[in-house]
Amino acid sequence: MIRKFLILLVGSLLTATNTFSQLTYLTRTTPENEGLHSKDVLNFVDNIMKQKDTDIHGVMVLRNGKVVAEKYNEPFAQEYSHTLYSCSKTFTGVAVGLAVEDSLLTINDSIVKFFPELPLDSLSDTLQVVTVRDLLTMQLGIPVDTKMRTIENEWAKAYLSKSFVALPGTLYAYDSIDSYLLSAIVQRVTGKTIFEYLKERIFTPMGITQVAWEESPEGVSCGGWGLYMQLESMAKFGQLILQKGVWNGQQLVSSEWIDEMCKHQSTNTNGQMYGYHIWVMNYPGVVKCDGAYGQYIYIIPDKNMVVAITQCMRGNGNLENSEMWNLSRSATNQKLPPSNEYNTLLAARYRLAPTKGKAFSNKHLMPVKLDLGTNKLGWKSVEFEFGKQNLTTEPTLKLKVRTENSKKFNLVCTYQKWHTNEIKGYPLNLRPFLNNFSNIKGPFYAASSYGWTTDDDLYVRIHYVNWLSSCRLHFRFRDGVVQAEILTSETTKSVGIITSVKR
Repeated sequence: MIRKFLILLVGSLLTATNTFSQLTYLTRTTPENEGLHSKDVLNFVDNIMKQKDTDIHGVMVLRNGKVVAEKYNEPFAQEYSHTLYSCSKTFTGVAVGLAVEDSLLTINDSIVKFFPELPLDSLSDTLQVVTVRDLLTMQLGIPVDTKMRTIENEWAKAYLSKSFVALPGTLYAYDSIDSYLLSAIVQRVTGKTIFEYLKERIFTPMGITQVAWEESPEGVSCGGWGLYMQLESMAKFGQLILQKGVWNGQQLVSSEWIDEMCKHQSTNTNGQMYGYHIWVMNYPGVVKCDGAYGQYIYIIPDKNMVVAITQCMRGNGNLENSEMWNLSRSATNQKLPPSNEYNTLLAARYRLAPTKGKAFSNKHLMPVKLDLGTNKLGWKSVEFEFGKQNLTTEPTLKLKVRTENSKKFNLVCTYQKWHTNEIKGYPLNLRPFLNNFSNIKGPFYAASSYGWTTDDDLYVRIHYVNWLSSCRLHFRFRDGVVQAEILTSETTKSVGIITSVKR
């Protein structure tokens, strides 16, 4: 990570295209205006960005509903949406609350009433007593099955036909299909997907326009995962919870439901507390939306703070928790005098390290075309085109890609910095699910850089900047043979040779 001085050109972002017009909806101000020291905020962001075993993508800190810090790790940027994984669950919890408020269901309703297609003679006595509340608290009593959603087309029926291992309401088991069932129930009582329902009741009133949600083969918003939005929209949602469901003076969600959501309702085997689809922290009043790979929205009521983080984490996230409390403890209720540290905070720039190595190989300068075997990228062939070796041309490597479905695009890779390209196709960890999910349309963008570590070893690093995942490609030139490998990080081993071609 590198920190450099760079004034954020917020004004230019205000004139962005309509696609990104929802940006800078929230007021930006200095930490001192909201009772925080810029130095403390900068230390928080610095320490988060330096975390091992992760790539932080974006961090936003709100105090009193205003943005006091907003930083992105280049090549990630303010305008890019991000997949939220299980942060999506809390949005589902809010959708259930809206349906309760509309008198369309209660938390004590038996869930089988919402699935009349299930044959009554096959329903177990246990299934008939499962309630909406059991789903909200992750206490259904059916074993977790993460593979079912990749092989079944009727998720609700397949899941509810499984055997119970515990009585409903007695055993916590964190399962995204519980959230999916809630999504299906809300859809059945409203006639709308929860995505459509939330767009009408929450997203549109809050100015959240760039948002999508993955759907199942049944046409149901996935509920437990699959929500896709910008960092600022995540922070706004956290602020809505902090404000007990009020936005711009309008009560979008009942305060009573927010209170119930954020209460300790169940406990997992590690002693962690859970509400209605939101985590209840050990710190009094603090709750957290938590998604895989470290997508977080922290809501800290007694400090009137919200912190949103997107990342691709391979560690355990403990640093976020400890640094969060260090920052929140420093907050005061008084406006502080202006500080020169604010200019340092404003100018701080962060960048994920580009690919190491040199710009050119002394041995392999001619274009090379490789026909690829089946691979996780979905590429059928790739052709190299190297930039010229002279002092006036920036070193570049262009990968001319043809995909499995015959689409073509250029992945331009720059040397010692990032270049962002629109790609034809999908990010690495989304592709395996394309036959099971839909409604995430793209376009997707990939930032890339390259470097030769030896005259025979070419590396390309790719970050999918409006998704989450990244990978490295290693092209090995040996004795007239080119081998290509996909590596998922700087430290992991190859996940397979994708080609071995005689030149």
